[in-house]
Amino acid sequence: MAPKLKRKSVTDAFDGLTIAGSSRDQEGRATVTDANLGRSIRLHLSSSLRAGGSIHTHSLRGVKATFSIAISDDRDYDYDYDYGNEEIGPDEVHGEFCSLASDVGNNFKKQRASDHELDDYFNDKLAEMIYGSNMIESVGSSFDITIKLCRAIFQGKDVDDAQLGERDAEYQALRAELIKKKLPSEHDAVLRSRREIVQHAQAAHYIISQVAINGKDLSEEIILETHRLLTYKMDTADGISWKEYSGKYREGPVRRGFTSFMHQAGVPAAVRKLISSLEAEIQAAAEEGKIDPVALATKYSHKFVNIHPFADGNSRTSRLILNTLLLKYGGCIVCLGQDTEGREKYMGLAAEAHQSEQEAMGMDDDLPDEYKPKNYKKLASFTLHYARDSMHKVRQFFKREN
Repeated sequence: MAPKLKRKSVTDAFDGLTIAGSSRDQEGRATVTDANLGRSIRLHLSSSLRAGGSIHTHSLRGVKATFSIAISDDRDYDYDYDYGNEEIGPDEVHGEFCSLASDVGNNFKKQRASDHELDDYFNDKLAEMIYGSNMIESVGSSFDITIKLCRAIFQGKDVDDAQLGERDAEYQALRAELIKKKLPSEHDAVLRSRREIVQHAQAAHYIISQVAINGKDLSEEIILETHRLLTYKMDTADGISWKEYSGKYREGPVRRGFTSFMHQAGVPAAVRKLISSLEAEIQAAAEEGKIDPVALATKYSHKFVNIHPFADGNSRTSRLILNTLLLKYGGCIVCLGQDTEGREKYMGLAAEAHQSEQEAMGMDDDLPDEYKPKNYKKLASFTLHYARDSMHKVRQFFKREN
């Protein structure tokens, strides 16, 4: 018989746990608010997404602009037209996405008694986003456990005041999932699997609230704080203490397979350059009055993950950036990685894009951005289908009511 463990809370097990109701952690840094994120998204989209396929949102420095959601005139640089040998190409898929966005924008203008159901819908989509992203990295727990925990966090509830002991149903479910996957299932592993959900959801709440809802520019500070929330109190698989890497740029080399990412000394400058490039692109879009949110979000999440600025958590952070930009400039959330087929396809495309970046490393540094190879094009085509389907589901929600 296993020895009885002293019944203790998750906050006791992980001293200084950041929870969804806090405004400051023990170090005095800002954390997520207690707002219902689904409601915040609904209110944001009801005021920003317009009939006719445009979005009125913050561009830069708190200034609002109206963007037509449209595929770029240089679309052959942003999408792979041979991807998947689809009968319907990126032009058609993007057209469907824009048409759906227009319909959804029109529906948002109608006041309805069941707005709270739409709040719950967005919170569930955010939870599915967390589940899929965790599955890509083989972390977290089951779908049901993830949805339950994330719903509470995105509703602004405190999920960490409960006493979690080994006899609790949630604890047993977490442990059973680890055993099912043939993973270590001791007490610390059980609590870590829960934390991988909770911290991921809190990081999502933070970056989406700051950038998409409150209209702040994506900044180095916000990226670092997002990563700190994501990885707080979780050491890496290689034994690096969370205190050494959480919310901090890496101080050593990192590898993926047989390839290495840029030298650690170049990481801070590379992230700042990425942010400057993103700001320049948003400014140009504001001046033109037109934006392609899918191409924009895919490009910068791809560029970010290929800098690989952290010792761990880079891919999950990149997908949080992807969805934050998609929501801010396109009004949608994509849930990648939920099913095996989609997960394997995404991982294959990401690996292929990374390999292309490695092969081009150092060869195109002096080229203007518009002449550099767009190694994210297949990923953009892949993401575009998910964005179209996501917008379709929101429209179906409205049609169900009408």
